[in-house]
Amino acid sequence: MASQPDSDTLVAEGCFLVGHRDPGRLLQCNTYLRVFRGPSDQTVRWCIDPGSVLDYAHVKRNLLEHMESLRELTLFSLNHQDPDVAGNLPALLHDNDALWGIVSEDTWRLACHLGGQPRELQFADPIRGSRFQFPSGHAVRTVPTPFCHFRGAVAFYDPESRVLFSGDLFGGLNDPGRIQLWGEEQDWPGIAIFHQIYMPTSKALAHAIRQIRALDPPLKIIAPQHGFALQGDFMYSVMERLESLPVGFDRLPGELDEAHLAAYSSVFDEVLELAAMRLGRSEVLGRLTAILPENPLARSIRVGPHRAELCSHGVEALALLVDVLGRGESIGFRQQLRHTILRGCQSRYAPLPSIAPGLEEPLGGQWIG
Repeated sequence: MASQPDSDTLVAEGCFLVGHRDPGRLLQCNTYLRVFRGPSDQTVRWCIDPGSVLDYAHVKRNLLEHMESLRELTLFSLNHQDPDVAGNLPALLHDNDALWGIVSEDTWRLACHLGGQPRELQFADPIRGSRFQFPSGHAVRTVPTPFCHFRGAVAFYDPESRVLFSGDLFGGLNDPGRIQLWGEEQDWPGIAIFHQIYMPTSKALAHAIRQIRALDPPLKIIAPQHGFALQGDFMYSVMERLESLPVGFDRLPGELDEAHLAAYSSVFDEVLELAAMRLGRSEVLGRLTAILPENPLARSIRVGPHRAELCSHGVEALALLVDVLGRGESIGFRQQLRHTILRGCQSRYAPLPSIAPGLEEPLGGQWIG
């Protein structure tokens, strides 16, 4: 028997969760089975993200709740190649060497090292998307989700059930014991934390969500590889919140502040002293006061009538400071500002901001920063 009741495995008509839901884990690995019923014997059984080797006995048993033998499986797909997503692929291919698969080339370049050889591979385009026609007469589309969280990651959209199989995108951590199928508002913190850990930038997230919002017909369900399936108002609320959630590299400046803000503040003071010697203190303070609110530097500094101080996001603020103090000045002065920052950070063992230490060249007689 499967490890959970049918009411907790039915995602949509013909679509089932066949992964193992472990009450003791904070990270569930969701494997799905989509069954397309075609004329006569042209039924297609599609395994989405075979899952972790730790769960193969459960996955196999759950798959066999829906078929007599794993030889009845038609194909598999991989969102990306991580072991929690693709670890069971060699075992699945051992039990059915006639399987064919849909992956991106970027994914297969790494997944092939797991071993096992599918009968055939069809490559999904992770940038423009692809469409795949099945022998049952049904078709699925790939949705580009690059860098969410892997360069070649692709989501799969079934327009008949209107289910999006999204891989790690929309995944989440769960509280111990919360292993129900559908996500609820109290599950949002685990979704947010998961994306903050594993997604690279908010730009990548926003790009992927734009592609998903444009699906026609509009999706009804998101079935991620971790956490909970999403539907209804909560699904749209999660999409909206993820579009602007700081993740990955976006959070780096704040994380570096915990250990290095004092060092960055000292470097900030050194740069202001250097700039004051050339421009005058009133000019320096005037330029900092005139920063527009939408400039990220404005959130990081406090400017008074006699001095300015760095308050947060030091590694980001130092790079922006060069543009404010060096705008309209000579290349040599901008180099001085950059070298002061680089030397100051290095001497204090603080990670370097994104300031190139190499040669800088003018373009058309003007400095392009």
